[in-house]
Amino acid sequence: MSKSKKIKHYLAGQRYWEVFVVPHDETVGHACEIMEKNRIGALIVVDNKTDIEHSHVIGIITERDIVKTIAHHMHEIEDKKVEEIMSNKLISTTPETTTDDAIKLMVENQIRHLAVMDDERLVGVISMRDIFYSVNYLSN
Repeated sequence: MSKSKKIKHYLAGQRYWEVFVVPHDETVGHACEIMEKNRIGALIVVDNKTDIEHSHVIGIITERDIVKTIAHHMHEIEDKKVEEIMSNKLISTTPETTTDDAIKLMVENQIRHLAVMDDERLVGVISMRDIFYSVNYLSN
């Protein structure tokens, strides 16, 4: 029997906007501080964080983006803007997607984070670790 749930069951109560979202013009250094403080590996990048209703998702910045930038010998990465190193290609899912389908999407695209979108509106973020916890593959 599958332990798959829908993504929306994981999102209940998630404070995604405060924790998982960063404006495009934020510094990489500050983005790193947010990720470290919240123990997360990615931030969704928006064009306007102050107005949730009129902002648009424009990308994602992950630990992998930061490591890749450092590996290419970019100096003073802390002061670069998030938009300079973020990934423009954002893979997303919906609240109605099953966790099994979300896992398949992550594996196929070799990613660990999915934006959860309801039409054009960001409603949350889910990671591979979140899914594993939600289906009891990992213990707390």
